[in-house]
Amino acid sequence: MPKFPSKEWLDEAVRLTNADPECAIAGKGWKGDFGAIIEAEKGKLDTSFVVHVEPGDCDIKRARVLSDPDDLEELEPVYLARAPYSVWKQLLLGTLDPVEAVLKRRISMRGDLQPLIERMRYKGIADRVFAALKTEFPDGP
Repeated sequence: MPKFPSKEWLDEAVRLTNADPECAIAGKGWKGDFGAIIEAEKGKLDTSFVVHVEPGDCDIKRARVLSDPDDLEELEPVYLARAPYSVWKQLLLGTLDPVEAVLKRRISMRGDLQPLIERMRYKGIADRVFAALKTEFPDGP
């Protein structure tokens, strides 16, 4: 069972996403890379975890872990999501709605949100991936 956040967890999430039957449809015509920063929280996650994701034509072409949030800033991803570890954990557990999290500023988002909103009909991909991806959290269930 991969621990969140980790390279192993990211690799398995990408594998499951690319294997999802809706992935090719949802990704068709997508433009722009993603960055995500899972911010450290005392007693829960010791150091921040930084991810850079590059979509292909109809899948995720590459996802990598970066050593520092500054490395991500240098790449200037089209989309950047940033939130404390506990917010990401709630999203993964399904106890926090992603749209609500953005609207209530629990997640800081940079980039044009319109294309993301238009693809919300494919939210089932994330639901299926997170249901299939058995996750261990460093601070317990």
